Amino acid sequence: MKALGFTQFGAPEVFEELELETPKASEKGVVIKVLAAGVNPYDALLRAGVMQKIRPLGFPIVPGSDVVGEITEVGSKVKNYAVGDIVIAHPSIGGYGEYVATPSYNIVKKPEEMSIEEAAGLSSVGITAYYALQVANVKKGETLIIQGASGAVGAIAVQIAKEKGIKVIGIASSKNADYVSALGADRVVAYDRDNVAELLADKADVVLDASFGGKGAAKGLAYVKKGGRYISLTAVPEHAEDKKVTAVRLKRTKDMKDKEALSYLADLYRSHKLQLKTAEVLTFDLRGVIGAHQLIDKKKVAGKLILK
Repeated sequence: MKALGFTQFGAPEVFEELELETPKASEKGVVIKVLAAGVNPYDALLRAGVMQKIRPLGFPIVPGSDVVGEITEVGSKVKNYAVGDIVIAHPSIGGYGEYVATPSYNIVKKPEEMSIEEAAGLSSVGITAYYALQVANVKKGETLIIQGASGAVGAIAVQIAKEKGIKVIGIASSKNADYVSALGADRVVAYDRDNVAELLADKADVVLDASFGGKGAAKGLAYVKKGGRYISLTAVPEHAEDKKVTAVRLKRTKDMKDKEALSYLADLYRSHKLQLKTAEVLTFDLRGVIGAHQLIDKKKVAGKLILK
């Protein structure tokens, strides 16, 4: 099969078209013919070699953990899935290939009305948003401030929180304010227009920092009430203990199952309570993958990048 990967670390141009063996399904797994794949900042870190000490991998490396595709092979112990099913998958790696193998507990059937592009961008950001709010343990009636509310994770978190009856204040740029309002946020504060520090000081029971690269951490602590919670996807703010704020960096644990999150998100979509934003769709080829990684390196992408 053909795959888009690299045999050395570096800039986006290290990608090359590879010819690899088509994977086989394990007893409890499936093989998926990839129709589209999402491109994540993590993929760029993998390509640049930043993750090598944390996750050492041998070359060639084919990134990709957001996939939508058609099942072509089913393991002998897999139930509820069949050849021909169109599924959303969250493989650990390999999504930039023509085919990818993954355990069946990492997949869910795609809602019929969900587009291929929407489905390809759902897995990683949706699962992250789902479990970030679980860790935050926000209760109905509490106030949640989301930094980076227009980003891929933040936008889904806004919608999950509103479905649970939580008051949501979103922080975003002024150009994305209407978009965050349309997601259901009770209030949107624009960091490039409003005096955020004054407007939001001590207003939140919980702050979720979904800002790009955790750049909101230094300011976000001021928004939490004394005794509140601060949940970050990247970096815990300093001096949280001084304010008696419980600050937690989201880390996946074994009890955080992909299927639980993906099933919830698929049902939310079917009930018309989940909007998904695609930033750009690029061709599923060498030119497309290099272009997607160049866009990620510029750190100005709002929404998901999709290879199709």
